[in-house]
Amino acid sequence: MVRFASLFNVTEQTVTFLSGATYSLQQLHAIGMAALLAAMFDFSHKLAALELNSEELGLFTAVVLPQTDRSGIENVASVEQLQESLIRALRSLKLRPHADSARFTKLLLKLPDLRTLNNMHSEKLLSFHVDA
Repeated sequence: MVRFASLFNVTEQTVTFLSGATYSLQQLHAIGMAALLAAMFDFSHKLAALELNSEELGLFTAVVLPQTDRSGIENVASVEQLQESLIRALRSLKLRPHADSARFTKLLLKLPDLRTLNNMHSEKLLSFHVDA
C-alpha cells in the first residue's frame, strides 16, 4: 500500500497503474471501488503531506513489511526484533538535525491506517473472486 500511494495523484484525483494507464476517481468508483479508493486517496494525501524523502519512504516501507500476524510466520520473536530494528533506524533518520520529531510520530501513526487499508483491499479482492 505504501508503494501504491505514489500512484495516486491527489490533486487531479487520478490513479496511474503500473501499466501506465491512468483512471479518474469517478471511473474507478463506477466499478465499485468507491470506499477503498477514498481510503487510499486519503492515506496517499496524508503520506504526501509528510514530505518523506526516498530514504524515509524506503525505511517506512521496510517497517511495514514484517508483521508478526502474517500466516506462516514461525519465529515471531525474530520478526519483532527485525521490525524494532527498522523502527530504530527510521527514528534515527527522522531525528537528524533539522528533522521534525513530530513527523516520526505521525509516520508511525500511519501503521494502523495501513492495516485497515490492507484489510479493505483483501476484502475487495475476495469479493471480485467470489463474483467471478
